[in-house]
Amino acid sequence: MKADKILTAVIAFVLAMVLALGAVGCLVTAFDLRLESFKNVIFWCALGAFLCSLFFSFRHGLLPAAVAGAIWIGYQWRLGAFGQALWQLIYRITHVYNQAYHWGVIQMVDTPWDAGTADLPMITLGLLLTAAVAWTVCRKKSGALPVCLSLIPLLLCVVVTDTVPSEPYLYLLLLGQILLTLTGGARRENQGNRMTLYAALPVILALGTLFLAIPKEGYVSHADDLRERMSSWFHPLPQKGVDVLESMTVTFQTAQPETVDLASLGRRRDSQAEVMSVTAENGGALYLRGQDYDVYDGTSWRISPNRVEAFGCEGVNLGYVVVQTRQEEKSLYLPYYPRDALSLIGGKYENLRIAKEYSFVRYGLPEGWQEKAEGTRKAGSGNYLALPEDTEAAARELLAPILEGKITRTERAQAIADYVRQSASYSRDTGPMDPDAGDFALWFLREGETGYCVHFATAVTVLLRAAGMEARYVSGYMKPVRAGETETFTGENAHAWAEYYAPGLDTWVILEATPAEGLPSGGPESQETQPAPETLSPVTEAPESQPQPTVQAQPAENTSEVPTIPEPQEPPEGRKPLPVWIGRTVTVLLILALSWGTLEGQRSARLGLRRWKQRHCDPNRMALHLWREMEQVAKLLRQSPPEELKALALKAKFSQHTLTDGELEAFTRWLIQGKSALKGKPAYLRLLYRYVFAEI
Repeated sequence: MKADKILTAVIAFVLAMVLALGAVGCLVTAFDLRLESFKNVIFWCALGAFLCSLFFSFRHGLLPAAVAGAIWIGYQWRLGAFGQALWQLIYRITHVYNQAYHWGVIQMVDTPWDAGTADLPMITLGLLLTAAVAWTVCRKKSGALPVCLSLIPLLLCVVVTDTVPSEPYLYLLLLGQILLTLTGGARRENQGNRMTLYAALPVILALGTLFLAIPKEGYVSHADDLRERMSSWFHPLPQKGVDVLESMTVTFQTAQPETVDLASLGRRRDSQAEVMSVTAENGGALYLRGQDYDVYDGTSWRISPNRVEAFGCEGVNLGYVVVQTRQEEKSLYLPYYPRDALSLIGGKYENLRIAKEYSFVRYGLPEGWQEKAEGTRKAGSGNYLALPEDTEAAARELLAPILEGKITRTERAQAIADYVRQSASYSRDTGPMDPDAGDFALWFLREGETGYCVHFATAVTVLLRAAGMEARYVSGYMKPVRAGETETFTGENAHAWAEYYAPGLDTWVILEATPAEGLPSGGPESQETQPAPETLSPVTEAPESQPQPTVQAQPAENTSEVPTIPEPQEPPEGRKPLPVWIGRTVTVLLILALSWGTLEGQRSARLGLRRWKQRHCDPNRMALHLWREMEQVAKLLRQSPPEELKALALKAKFSQHTLTDGELEAFTRWLIQGKSALKGKPAYLRLLYRYVFAEI
């Protein structure tokens, strides 16, 4: 095999692996697909890429490759495993889409939508993509086939906002698509290997810069400090007294995650995009509960998924709350407390009807609830007292002086909250925990000088448990609202707090430990100003029998007890930040400039390589190069090259005659005329001719 064919086969193998691994990884991470062994999937993709690159390097290699693929698929289908896994995959994907668009599901199997593994369908997808890429590169075809095939998994991931693929796999998928697209024209001119090698490094760097500059939500950027300084040029300064809840390095997401990774927390930034609009009959600090977490391991909060508990309370009638979310969520955000008891499953209330607008009549805590909170009843099935052994021992040492003289449950809880609140200052620029610290809560209480809601809520929950009080970490939204007015909630209103169980009330009470400067104006500073808690006791009804929320506008009682919202304060004096739209405009312009530069760079490289080959050869070879370019231009013009020039090209290739300058000029003259004709085509065709074929 010639050296050029070997290089082509190697490039085909690498591009096939990049595209296949990216497509498979995007689907697996976006839809949380279960795999028996991801390494096994990678092995089969690598084997397929190697064999296809080898087979397609020969003229008749398509036949053995097709036979081998057909035998493999037929064998797996006959075993029955492939069909079962394929229908299970379709069932899962359509289930996710049904939650978002209500299109219905395709169910051909009698198993739950999240059962089974997707190894065989993912291996098949990887093999198809490796075959398409190897065929394209080895046979010098355009990249249309593999790019179109890889667009299918990409579009499946991006159409639904809840299916976000992992960044490394998305990067590989886009990298493969871009390289195949940019080098398609060069392959048809037998310049594909050089063009791929020339374009690889600029594309890798440009795409990597784009990922670092504009990461998706939840992506931990390695260029965080640089981006923080740049973003400060465009974001308004926080207003005094209205210092909204800061953003983490991992931005608060609209959908409540199943794990809160405390070890990776850093500076917090919040999205300004609207999450929901809320209308409450009575004003005051409104907590909207999304998800509670009961498992603490020292560096993260997790969920016990099988808990089934009741949520409700009978006390002061605070009127209705109407919630309208911007997107369809998997769970409902609940105020404290719905009048009708609702069933929480795994710490949240499932949005079974996929409702975007819902309402509740809410009750607050009854009068004199502090005295009624005592008792010995247990909270339920969660791990509400569990702590790592070392954490519990150290926390009890801290609690000894704090709880001295505190007898009742509410006194002890408030003393712990006061201690945590005073242990550090509020700041959204808090850095990550020391990797050697071991326990997040202890690190924050002992060494942390600043923190935000996640830090304070975690610390107070851990100390409550160490004090023998059942407690849990809760995430959701908190904002002061005005009576009867519609308020907009954004990512800035995302918040975390603690709940502790009050046995005498058979309910959970909010315990706010975040300092006042870290709460929106009107937020509670103490237990007495907090909204009502929730009831949490085991129930036996199935999730399907849960009562659905409806608008029940009942008159409010004791409205004088609801805290009011103070007037907004003026922003502090100082430099006036640039408007946000300027930052967004600059970002868009940078992206456009980067894209244009990449396209112009690959075009210039192809033109330079073409001209270099024409100048550094004898007249006959130059004539053949010009003839190949003429054929491409004639094909774009849908014309046939002149017969006399075709005869000259054959003469240059097969005869011993050396073409004269006049004969070469005939090729050049026709190319000039042909390219002038291309420039007269519509704008979208001119872009195609310029950046895909590099002809104008």
